[in-house]
Amino acid sequence: MAAAEQIAAPEVSPAPQPRPRPWTVLRSADFLKLFIASNLSLLGDFFSYIALAWLVLQLTGSSLALGGVLVAQALPRSILMAVGGALVDRLSARVTMLASMGLRVVAVGSLAILVLTGHVQMWEVYVSSFIFGVVDAFFMPARSSILPRVVADRELEPANAMLNVTSQISVIAGPALAGVVVAAFGTGWAFAADAACFALGLPLIARLPAVRRELSTAGEATKSNLGADILAGLRYAWNDTGLRAVLVIIAAVDLGANGAIGVGLPTIAHSRFAAGANGFGILLAGWGFGATVGALIGGVVPPPRHFGLLVAGACSWIGLGVIAVGLMPSLGPAVAVLALAAVASGLINTYGISWLQRRTDPSMQGRVMSLVFLASMGLVPLGNAISGAIAQANVTLLFVAAGSLMVVAALSSAASRAVRSL
Repeated sequence: MAAAEQIAAPEVSPAPQPRPRPWTVLRSADFLKLFIASNLSLLGDFFSYIALAWLVLQLTGSSLALGGVLVAQALPRSILMAVGGALVDRLSARVTMLASMGLRVVAVGSLAILVLTGHVQMWEVYVSSFIFGVVDAFFMPARSSILPRVVADRELEPANAMLNVTSQISVIAGPALAGVVVAAFGTGWAFAADAACFALGLPLIARLPAVRRELSTAGEATKSNLGADILAGLRYAWNDTGLRAVLVIIAAVDLGANGAIGVGLPTIAHSRFAAGANGFGILLAGWGFGATVGALIGGVVPPPRHFGLLVAGACSWIGLGVIAVGLMPSLGPAVAVLALAAVASGLINTYGISWLQRRTDPSMQGRVMSLVFLASMGLVPLGNAISGAIAQANVTLLFVAAGSLMVVAALSSAASRAVRSL
């Protein structure tokens, strides 16, 4: 009996914690603040997007002027994105979000007053559009890099899933709501609604816990200038085979997808399907539905062990779907194919952002996220111009070329052993 008592009881390892479902992260007070503020900013963006286009057409009646205003917004966003990411790492994501949101309130609020009082002029619209682009360059990398500081590591996929799902819902509902406000009350009140959305989000971000700036594990100098910080971020991403491959894939896939969706879908809705604007809206809704389903799956199902193979497979699937849409003879099958392709998009967005947030050194979060947005959006103006020229000649060729670009980029990355082992 004594000998038996001396036998040590076997150690029992603690049971693994159950994986949180997407909606359970809303129980976190800090994530709930970020979630509400992010969705308010998305809603505000749509109010300004619709109101800006309508205001320019009211003032000038010129599509060329509208294009110029959009370029005035796109250029600073692309040029300053890397600067915004470096500033996020230098100051903190929270401080950068607060500063950019405050600037947005001032800029769009001033434009709203000018429109409501009937004193707005085109040069003021150009200046406001430029400021919107500057704000985006700082706000976007800050919003993406702050999440690992707000939720636990195991909650990254569910949290990103919730943000992606509501983002897709905003893409569908936001423009419709903004259109109703513009039609019923005018562009001035739509700009005022944008200012109100960002103003309501400001105290929520201000109440997030302050996070001190972390030094790089690689020994980043504390007194380096902003240019040196940007170069350090570029070197960091380039020297990491996984990050470099993912950035190249993002650039290729978004170049093809933005052209096919932004130029190709309205073209086939009008010319091939004879479905008009309603058909275009239905096609976009199909994409949004599929992406929402994919995001929810990503929030519930644990991420795969080999992320590199997932990226290659998902991007190939999207590319094949884009090719198939270009070959569809009618609206219904095209919507179904788009929805199936978009499931992979929602899935990879949830897993991909979480993987990037997890892989990146905390001191480099802002800079890496700025490179992600730069890869995703930097080539959009060029891609739209090329896509317009191809669609003018043969819209089917546009879908085949765009989808093939995605498939080739995905398979080329999968040929790398380093990528397959991610």
